[in-house]
Amino acid sequence: MDLENNPTFGFCEKCQTYHSLGYGNAKLYARQVMDEFDRIKRLDYLVTEEQSEYTFSFDYLLGSYERGHMFGVLECLNEAGEVVVLRAFSSLYMGIRKIDGWVPPILSDDVYYNLLIPGESEIKTLTKELKHLSPDTDVYKDKKKLRSQNSQKLIKELQMNYTFQNFNGESKSLLEIFPSEQGIPGGVGDCCAPKLLGFAVENNLKPVGIAEFYWGGKSSSKVHGEFYPSCKSRCQPILGFLLCGLNHD
Repeated sequence: MDLENNPTFGFCEKCQTYHSLGYGNAKLYARQVMDEFDRIKRLDYLVTEEQSEYTFSFDYLLGSYERGHMFGVLECLNEAGEVVVLRAFSSLYMGIRKIDGWVPPILSDDVYYNLLIPGESEIKTLTKELKHLSPDTDVYKDKKKLRSQNSQKLIKELQMNYTFQNFNGESKSLLEIFPSEQGIPGGVGDCCAPKLLGFAVENNLKPVGIAEFYWGGKSSSKVHGEFYPSCKSRCQPILGFLLCGLNHD
């Protein structure tokens, strides 16, 4: 696979081949986003400086002790053949999952607020209780076992509720897509490429180019302002399914 021209790709089990998406003009649009970042220094670009919340500032990204963030741009065509440029940030931004002008996450609000948040809260409560108990007691052992069971149950339920649709109109959960011989790492589906492609499918947009870049400070493997292919462990195992039907091989 030519990563220089096809940064986003994955193996499709159905077609028994790789599907990929090149840069197109996405690098150009991404550099325009970087120029904007330099200029306004925050993510909520659709509001004025007076209306902006400090929550979306880039200050923490560019600090010497903070890690940066991955961002992505997807160049698309709508049904009229007009260019539409989508943008996404990976995972959460300082705990925020939705910001105007950025594509939303794949996991629905219903699942996030009614399953994930209560489930994580319960696990955190058990963790705090364990800190005040002796590891030799039966109470400690029971609570530790319960925490493990709750954690495993929550992970499985989330994986079932992460639903992806491809350009053939097929829908599958994360459990159905991810190779069975591989353990599913945390954060699958929260990177830029799956968010962007998922939004394009839902809105009848045809992707023609994609670019993902790193913005910010501390990182052992990434450089501020550089472009990177979709991540190997989280994205590539599902991108074959997501890109199926796009016909950009």
